Amino acid sequence: MLGLRLGRLVDGLVDGYFGPPELQAAAESGEAAQAMELRAEAVALRAEVADATLDPQQRRWLVGQLEGLTCTAELAAGEHVSWVEAVRRCYGIEFGPTPEEEFDRIHHRLDAVLPGSGAVADRLERWNESQYVPATSLLDGYAALSDELRARTRQLVDLPADEGIQAELVTGKPWSAYNWYLGRRRSRIEINTELPFRAHALAIIAAHEGYPGHHTEHACKEAHLVDELGRVESSILMIHAPECLVSEGIAQIALTEALGKDWPAEVARILRPLGIPFDPVVAGVVAEADNELRRVQADVAYLAHERGWSIDELVAFEQRYALSNEDRARKRVEFATDPLWAAYVPTYSSGEPLVRAYAGKQPGNLRRLLTEQLTTADLL
Repeated sequence: MLGLRLGRLVDGLVDGYFGPPELQAAAESGEAAQAMELRAEAVALRAEVADATLDPQQRRWLVGQLEGLTCTAELAAGEHVSWVEAVRRCYGIEFGPTPEEEFDRIHHRLDAVLPGSGAVADRLERWNESQYVPATSLLDGYAALSDELRARTRQLVDLPADEGIQAELVTGKPWSAYNWYLGRRRSRIEINTELPFRAHALAIIAAHEGYPGHHTEHACKEAHLVDELGRVESSILMIHAPECLVSEGIAQIALTEALGKDWPAEVARILRPLGIPFDPVVAGVVAEADNELRRVQADVAYLAHERGWSIDELVAFEQRYALSNEDRARKRVEFATDPLWAAYVPTYSSGEPLVRAYAGKQPGNLRRLLTEQLTTADLL
C-alpha cells in the first residue's frame, strides 16, 4: 500500500503490480497523501518490521525496500538528499567513480579488434552500422533467440509451466526495449523500431528482458514468493529499492549464464539462417566494452550531482569515454542529471559485478537470485 500510494506522487516508481486489486483501488482512492506523511509511514513500518516475527531474509528484504521508499518520499518532498546518499539508501551501495585510465584500457581493447583505421569512436560507429538488424527482421530474430534462451533457461531454473512472453514493435519510446511484467507469469516486451538495433544487442536484450533476465525473475518470484509463500509484498515492483539493483544485475549476466562465454558463436548460429548480419569475433569484444562503459553514465551522474559539472562538460565526458555521438551523449546526460531518477543509473554497472560474483560462488546461487528475496546486503 505504501508503494502504491507513493507511486501516485512519483511517476514511474511502481514498475509493475500484480497483487490484490482491492489494495490498488484503495491506494488510488481519495486525495493523494503528502510525501512527508508517507515518509513517516515508511519509518513507522520499518520499526514494525524490525519487531515482527518474520523469516530473517524476508525481514532484510523489507527493511531494504522501506529504506528506499523513505528516501524516495524525501526526494518527492523536495528534501535535500545528496546523490551518493540516495544511491546508498535506495540500493545499498557505496559509489565511487571509475579511474579514467580504466576507460582508456577498454578503448585499447576495441582498437585491437575493430576493422579499419582512424579514431576508435569512428570505427566503432562504422562497425555498428554494419551490424544493424532491419526492422522487418527484428521480431523473427528476437523469436529465434528467445526460443533458444528459453530452452537453456529451463536448465538453470524451474520455469513456471504457464509463463510466457509477447514481443511487439513500438515507436516513440526513449529506450530500445522494455519488459512490462503483467502478472500471472506473463510479460510484454516492447522493441523500439525508431532506434537502430545491432545484432549482438538484440541477443543481449532477448536475454536481459526475457530469459533468464527480467521476465524469468518476475515469473519465478511470483510463482514461489507470492503464490506459494503468500508474500504479497513481492507483487509490487518498485524502482528505487534494492530489488532493482539485484534485478538489473541478473539481467546483465543473463546472456552469458544462458549461452556461456562463447555466446557470440551461438548467436551467430541462430541468426545466420535468418539473413541477419553478425560478426561474432568483434561482437564479443564490443558487447563487453559496451557493458563496462555503462560506468561512464554512472560517473556522469556523480560528476553532475557531487562535483557540479556543467551539461557541456558532462556531454564531452560522455562522448570521450563512452564513445557516444553528441545526440546519444546528451540523452544519456539528461537521464543522469534528472534530480529524481539519477540515482538509478548505477544499478547496472554496480549490480552486475555483485550478482556475477554471487552467482559464481556455488551451484544453485543463480536459482536463488531468480526465486528468493535477496538484497544488496546478501550479495555483499
